[in-house]
Amino acid sequence: MSCSGNKTDDKQQPKSKQLTEWEFVKIISLDSISPIGIVAQNNFLWLSDVANSQIVKVNLDGKYINSIKGFQRPMHLDIYKNKIYVPEYTSDIIKIWDNGNKTTLSIKEKPDGIGGVSVNGKTIAIADFYNNRIILKQEDKTTIIGKEGHNDGELYYPTDVQIANNLIYVADAYNNRVQVFDREGNYKQIIGWNENIKVATGLKVTENQVFIADFEGNRVLIYNLYGKLLQILNSNFNQPTDIEIVDNTMYVVNFKGKSISIFENK
Repeated sequence: MSCSGNKTDDKQQPKSKQLTEWEFVKIISLDSISPIGIVAQNNFLWLSDVANSQIVKVNLDGKYINSIKGFQRPMHLDIYKNKIYVPEYTSDIIKIWDNGNKTTLSIKEKPDGIGGVSVNGKTIAIADFYNNRIILKQEDKTTIIGKEGHNDGELYYPTDVQIANNLIYVADAYNNRVQVFDREGNYKQIIGWNENIKVATGLKVTENQVFIADFEGNRVLIYNLYGKLLQILNSNFNQPTDIEIVDNTMYVVNFKGKSISIFENK
């Protein structure tokens, strides 16, 4: 397997961002909720609860607010303009919850096991798990990113995806890495190859950092945008699946632990 895309040139990265450290604060129990995905909406968090076929709204302290039922194995969520996009792994569709109304996203290509979705304006990226690809929907144009394989630009069961910094970031789960593509589907780089990630299940990308949830490794790895490792958090997790950042706080959902691990940026 080639790992030529694992760029480590961080000369353009601001020094203040390189020195960022995240410190553990606490773990919040979610009781019977089995979380896969997490996304923030204002001062609240939405969790996908696969065991109970619902999405759950909690406050930033993990207190239950309400839930919406009737989803078939909801996975990694996204929110755009207060619409909640819920990928259903079992039904192979994406449902949109909009102020009490539930609709279905039109997809030209047929996915097989949707792991995650990311929405940015009229651009929507879909992690198509069993087809080993990303479906990129841009208005009336559909671009297929990746194919089954282990080389640069190839995918092996992608579980999560995020549109950020005008690029497409993919949690290439069983290739044990994150891959980056442009909006035309061209391969750009690999992040995380050198750290022996076991299963790259979820990711969060900010304007200057990439966070990877290593499900089987029970850790979160943090990189700059050029692929340089900044920090590894390797305790206080129990099969982490997804990450959300709100201001200076990181929220990591633990599937097996049925909990949220909270860290702060010091």
